[in-house]
Amino acid sequence: GFLFETIKTGDVEVKSATYVPRNYDPATKWPLIVFLHGAGESGTDGAKQIIQGIGSAMLWNIEKWPFIVLLPQKPEMGKQWEEYDEAVMGLLERAKKTYSVDASRIYLTGLSQGGHGSWVIGSKHPNVWAAVVPICGYGAMRPREGRKPGLKEFTGTPADIAAGLKGIPVWAFHGGADDVVPVSASQELVDALKAADGNVKFTVYPGVNHN
Repeated sequence: GFLFETIKTGDVEVKSATYVPRNYDPATKWPLIVFLHGAGESGTDGAKQIIQGIGSAMLWNIEKWPFIVLLPQKPEMGKQWEEYDEAVMGLLERAKKTYSVDASRIYLTGLSQGGHGSWVIGSKHPNVWAAVVPICGYGAMRPREGRKPGLKEFTGTPADIAAGLKGIPVWAFHGGADDVVPVSASQELVDALKAADGNVKFTVYPGVNHN
């Protein structure tokens, strides 16, 4: 089931939930997924990140998810995931020491802010991931005027991200009617990866909004 834990890097404390299949057997090497949530699930309760996205999908179809899954919770909505890169990677390293993990099948995915985190953190650690799956994410993009005051300018130009990810399979997803993060934010990253001869697929859901 879901195991709750905390990881501390420097002065930063990050709560996390780790999903371990009920039939977990250390004699078997297990694939692992790192899931990065969106802005609305930020906090310090250590649990909201399970509700939206992969946690909910898993609980409805548990037999389809034979994975160890790491779900860190970003403490502050106004910060981007790359500011918690050390905590995310530290959580992964701890999981690799605690569980029987297949190092050739470690995947990174996330929604919205977590989609951005997937692009950026994925590109920073290209030797770790078997594949990266950003959902309604973005690279270097300022927030829409009037939304979420106090957010920093986001990091990760398309060229920088493409340079890091060009050797990794990437499958990006976006809603065609997204009015929070425009579909063009994913498209420019996909185009940059194609220009860099990356292995990338892009699925757009026509008429689908952000949530």
